Amino acid sequence: MRYRLWTVTALLAGATARAAAAPLLLDDVLLSAQRSYPLLKAAVQEQAIAEGKALRAEGAFDAKLSVKSGTNQFGFYKNRVYGGGVAQPLGDWGGEIFGGYKRGQGNFGPWEEDLLTLSRGEWSGGVRLPLLRDRQTDERRTALRLARLAVELADASVEKQRLKLLEAAAKSYWQWVSAGKTLAVAEALLELAEARNRQVEEFVQEGEVAEIEIADNQRAVLERRAAVVSAERSLQNANLELSLFYRDEQGGPQRVERDRLPEFPEPKALSAAQIEADLKLALERRPEIEGLLVELRQSGASLGLARNQLLPQIDVTARYRADSGTGSITKQGGEFVAGVLLTTPFQRRKAKGSIAMQEAKLEQLRQKLRFARDRIEVEVRDAASALRLALQRLDLAQAESEVAQRLAEAERERFELGDSTLFVVNLRELSAAGANLKIISALAECHKATAVYRAYTAAL
Repeated sequence: MRYRLWTVTALLAGATARAAAAPLLLDDVLLSAQRSYPLLKAAVQEQAIAEGKALRAEGAFDAKLSVKSGTNQFGFYKNRVYGGGVAQPLGDWGGEIFGGYKRGQGNFGPWEEDLLTLSRGEWSGGVRLPLLRDRQTDERRTALRLARLAVELADASVEKQRLKLLEAAAKSYWQWVSAGKTLAVAEALLELAEARNRQVEEFVQEGEVAEIEIADNQRAVLERRAAVVSAERSLQNANLELSLFYRDEQGGPQRVERDRLPEFPEPKALSAAQIEADLKLALERRPEIEGLLVELRQSGASLGLARNQLLPQIDVTARYRADSGTGSITKQGGEFVAGVLLTTPFQRRKAKGSIAMQEAKLEQLRQKLRFARDRIEVEVRDAASALRLALQRLDLAQAESEVAQRLAEAERERFELGDSTLFVVNLRELSAAGANLKIISALAECHKATAVYRAYTAAL
């Protein structure tokens, strides 16, 4: 024979050289996904919602201004009263401080003597403090604490969705790279068959091979052309899936040209020490753990409120008021009034029921936390195992490829010497290409497993 067949490896190397324009890197996809992925941007709004609820809860501690005015000009007692007051809830101590001013002029009935003031009115101020119930906590402070913890819970939820997004984006990226490399192998096989077809026709004309070899090679061409079409479809699908994560500046999906396909980087193995260190970090920073710890604090706050409701309510109130101006002698000078109010239910079933409910919820969350830690350990170790086995598959695929390439070369040499047929050569070439595809698949699995491992260790 007067020709030399190209190997699949050589054609694949040529296709790779042509595709080395401007490779799209994994970090580019991950950054784009974090910046523009709609579902992640929607999840971030949960943080804004939680922050709004926290601000609303803080409103329970806003100072309250009240103004009142009244007059009675048609009855036996003719008078008018106006004034205002300010009350400021105390965030740390419970209770409130208050102060105000009022002015009451005219004639008042005996039951309304408290509304009468001297000519320039009455100034007053005081404080109400709880001694037992509502001393350590109350409904307002608990609601505020729960709302602030809800912000932390929303942060953990967003982080959980971010990790899932980045894991999915990385898998989609490596699937696109794998599809591109698979298409390159299919095209290389087709080029081999097409180059051989033209030369086989010449050999038939020269009488060196039987005419049936033309039909056999044409069959191989059609078969490999169909494989190229199938590989093109897989690449298109992978490209479209990747566009969901790789977006332009306006946030729209953008498809990536084939000439931006990168080379597979060399996958890295994990040492036992690294796995143990990563597992320890995962148990500390995985958002599921953070979220459950926040829920435990929320339940603890609710339990504290329930226990607070068991206590009797003992409130101390102190108030000072003084009139100024002229008028009734009974209103002259200042007045200090202090008192204690005791209120308590006898059965307290509502508080006891709340305590039982919150204690059960705390135990439920503790068990969930325990299982979450077990689940994370299983996930991390399983991802490490998947990577280790994928690396083993890669080694086996590379060894198989070397043997298959040697067999394909030897079969082509036998064909050149007239000791083989195109049918057998095609089988050897398909076997070599299949080994190359196994390498591509193993490389993709290695990098997907790495992405999963990094997501499970919260390092992605």
